[in-house]
Amino acid sequence: MNSSLISKYIPLNTIIHNLDPRAKIFFVILYLIDVFIAYNVLEFSILFLMLIMIVILSKTSPAFLINSVKAISKQQSNMQVINLSSNAKFVFNKKGEVLLEVLGWKIYSGALFGIALITVRFILVVMIMVVFMATTSPTEITNAIEKSLGFLQKVGIPISTFALVLSISLRFIPTILEETNRIINAQVSRGSDFNEGNLAQKVRKFIPILIPLFIATLKRADELATAMEVRGYSTTGIRSKYKVLKYSNLDYLSYILIIVITILIIL
Repeated sequence: MNSSLISKYIPLNTIIHNLDPRAKIFFVILYLIDVFIAYNVLEFSILFLMLIMIVILSKTSPAFLINSVKAISKQQSNMQVINLSSNAKFVFNKKGEVLLEVLGWKIYSGALFGIALITVRFILVVMIMVVFMATTSPTEITNAIEKSLGFLQKVGIPISTFALVLSISLRFIPTILEETNRIINAQVSRGSDFNEGNLAQKVRKFIPILIPLFIATLKRADELATAMEVRGYSTTGIRSKYKVLKYSNLDYLSYILIIVITILIIL
């Protein structure tokens, strides 16, 4: 899965897909907070059970979720953060009993618990975001943000313009990632190896990618601006909506469910 999570919207007719995007955004935000608040087996079990229920209702493929976790964990930047955190837990966490001693370094049970905590949180965060992006289109996300923050329009903040920029950004991400992969493959075919060397050397190897990527992005942005201008787009006019957001009973139920679970985890 080289493309972004945002590019993985899967249009289906399921309960989760049909939820109001505002309810889904609220649910995901509280769920992520719960993931980082949870600390014991019972609390994480509740979060895992909730995730399983959402996966079943959304008809998201378990293989797709597993592949997503694997793909993201293989990304160098993510792995470096995880490795640094894990090593810090090994070296500095001296809680619990000594489980192993290697070359004078003592590995405590508290360190292993810390690593397990990081791993479980990482998996939960990735999976809930994958499901969210698979069941919510970029247009729905921007419409939800525009609707939720519409009151700021009254005080002069151009929320509609911000929502448009966000929508275009979300739509451009898959295109930019595809362009990046194309450039990387071209560099690899010329003998470049992006996996060799230390961190500084790897960063320097990515510099030749940025220039053609920047040029290609500017070209696409100019084409989009021209197309919008030809179609008469204006930020001052009132825009109509293809789909009007309206809460259903299931939306209210999702609000209640995540709030109750959050309260249980906090208490």
